[in-house]
Amino acid sequence: MDDSTGRRRSRRLTAGALLTGGVMYGAANAFYWVMFPDDVADTADNVTVAAGHLGAWRVETVLFALAHLLLLPAMLGLAATLGRRKPVVATVGGAASLLGLYFSTVHLWQYNAFFGALAGGGVEADTARPVTTAIDGDPFVMASFAVWLLGWLVGLLVLAFGAWRARLVALWVPLVLTAGQVLDLVGTGVPVKVAVSVLMVAGFVGLALGVERSRAAEAPTGTATPATAAA
Repeated sequence: MDDSTGRRRSRRLTAGALLTGGVMYGAANAFYWVMFPDDVADTADNVTVAAGHLGAWRVETVLFALAHLLLLPAMLGLAATLGRRKPVVATVGGAASLLGLYFSTVHLWQYNAFFGALAGGGVEADTARPVTTAIDGDPFVMASFAVWLLGWLVGLLVLAFGAWRARLVALWVPLVLTAGQVLDLVGTGVPVKVAVSVLMVAGFVGLALGVERSRAAEAPTGTATPATAAA
């Protein structure tokens, strides 16, 4: 397999990971907010929330875990696709998004799996409150939380706008992803969060189509024409 064939195959896998990862991310986000529409006043109250719908809490945890598993190679592949045209953008965006997704996965298990385990074990919110207060006040936990939010926000948007600058996607793709990310940070309520899911899925579909078109546009490897033997 030559380099050209390998690049086309890598871009096909990247497009597939962007599409399925984006859809899974949107589905997980929408599922969470539909099933658990109310923000909690205190972190420990998540034990009560999880206990009320423990099965749905487990499903949402698995959905987000699958989304992260798909988005990690998707972001790496997108950065690699941009590497030849926009190396600085690819490096900055790829590093930031991968760091964000890594710490998001840490947060996922600290948050979802932790409270699911407490709820499944019959632990009350008041019993868990000293533990959650200590976790919330820990500087390492807060730092990882900040890296997750900023890394994912900055990394994804740098790569999306880089894809636009590299003429892989139309301008609406990074703008839709920007709207989704910002709305997720500042918006509340089920309709807003479902709108976030729709925007994010649309943006990832746009990225996937752009990568797929760039793969299809690559010229296939030519075959050498043998020289005619002299008589």
